[in-house]
Amino acid sequence: MWHGFRVVRERGSLHLGWVIELPPRPTRLAQQIVGGSLREGDVVVDATAGNGHDTQFLAGCVGETGRVLVFDVQEAAMRSTRERLREAGLDERVEFHLTSHARMAEFAEAGSVGAVMFNLGYLPGEDHALATEADETLRALDAASVLLKSGAVLSVVCYPGHPQGGDEAASVERWMNGRAESAWRVARYGMIGTKLPAPFLMVARKP
Repeated sequence: MWHGFRVVRERGSLHLGWVIELPPRPTRLAQQIVGGSLREGDVVVDATAGNGHDTQFLAGCVGETGRVLVFDVQEAAMRSTRERLREAGLDERVEFHLTSHARMAEFAEAGSVGAVMFNLGYLPGEDHALATEADETLRALDAASVLLKSGAVLSVVCYPGHPQGGDEAASVERWMNGRAESAWRVARYGMIGTKLPAPFLMVARKP
């Protein structure tokens, strides 16, 4: 995907060229896909706050009249996300929920949400044993499917390379395959041929 310009030297001359990331990181690709479906004023969900990158992205997409619901069970994640949003001047668009993403349906109306983003795994820089788990993630995906409005996008970045991640990633893929059988449009993006299982992105559009 396009990340901007760089100066390229060719046969003694300099010219501008595109900087291309191929293949794009799953997290960046998720933002590009989700961003193309959002409008100012939308209600959206970041199901896994982490360090706040997706929360900031979503807050920028929905504008001053939109709203982002962000969830995480770790106080460190919420602190990091709050600080990032405060520095960006976007914190007033965000509702912070220090609770499981499986409870997201308690905080928005069914069929009202324009996108839900998941970035699974553990919080970088914190205890790797504190990671998302398959059962809780599946409950959260069920809740997300209720909240999403027709045509809205669900994105999930999975990390099968860490100890708990393989089972969780497989569970997410099975869940997504079930949605595909129910007329959702579902796709999987990820690298192949890596030494360890590579992170991958699954996206689905609700019919």
